[in-house]
Amino acid sequence: MAQPEPVGPSPAQIIAANLRVDSVTAEVVQAFHAAGVESRLLKGAAIARWLYSPVDPRSYADCDLLVRPADQEAARATLLSLGFAPEVDEARMPAWWREHAVAWLRPGDSAAIDIHRTLPGVGATEQQAWEVLARPCERMALGGEDVETLAAPARVLHVSLHAAQHGPEWGGPVAADLERALERVDEATWRSAAELAARVGATAAFATGLRLHPRGAGLADRLGLPHARPADVTLRLGGAPPVSLGFEQLARARGLRARLSVLARKIVPPPTFIRRWYPPAQESRRALVAGYLWRPLWLLGHAPAGLRAWRRARRQS
Repeated sequence: MAQPEPVGPSPAQIIAANLRVDSVTAEVVQAFHAAGVESRLLKGAAIARWLYSPVDPRSYADCDLLVRPADQEAARATLLSLGFAPEVDEARMPAWWREHAVAWLRPGDSAAIDIHRTLPGVGATEQQAWEVLARPCERMALGGEDVETLAAPARVLHVSLHAAQHGPEWGGPVAADLERALERVDEATWRSAAELAARVGATAAFATGLRLHPRGAGLADRLGLPHARPADVTLRLGGAPPVSLGFEQLARARGLRARLSVLARKIVPPPTFIRRWYPPAQESRRALVAGYLWRPLWLLGHAPAGLRAWRRARRQS
């Protein structure tokens, strides 16, 4: 009887692909070191070597680096010199709209790096988050380079925050990372992670991520973590529909002037945002203008469903 064909890549193929990512990571970290940029490897090999094994490897397509806030501009210049370009240029975007990370892509070899200012679900400032999460750190050899990673309590905090960011529908490696961390990491380390979460304003998101797994829910109860969560965490957990997070940003804005600023930016965002949001805008100036004309109509069309989702999240919070 014929043997069934294997499904998906083999462990050897996964490891080979990971090594290519590791090579790019080492290249970037080496350049960062030369430029005086401090960073911490968040995922990729830092998670794969910690929670997985060569016979059951975790695949990853890019690397994530948390960069010290004071070094963000130097990191940007370094990445540009290496041939990378940001997927979205956030230089002209207000702080309230910026994501926790920006993807940098290099067309020549399809290399990808996510540069983090902070972690998802963290309420503290970027500088406070760095001071709490980045020290102490651990080190690992990667592609011939000495790479700094988060210490174990900060790593398990990140695993839970990552799960909360994507929610129960995400599954795949995100869910597997959480499950393996719950199986392999002792409760004392999780308790230390809870203390870190409190220091960076991430307790709600940390608890939300833990409660996505039955074992994590029990652990969250033993750690005395809350069940309630902010509206934005609820929205992201449920796969926030378009515009719903915009209503939360409006609600958090202080004063009429701030709210008008949010509305103006949502309706007329920077060109790099339009090019990502409306892909035809990448092709010509005329298509970019069409994207700007389509933007308010799209917002109006999605506003009712987004408002309903936001109101539900506020009630649940």
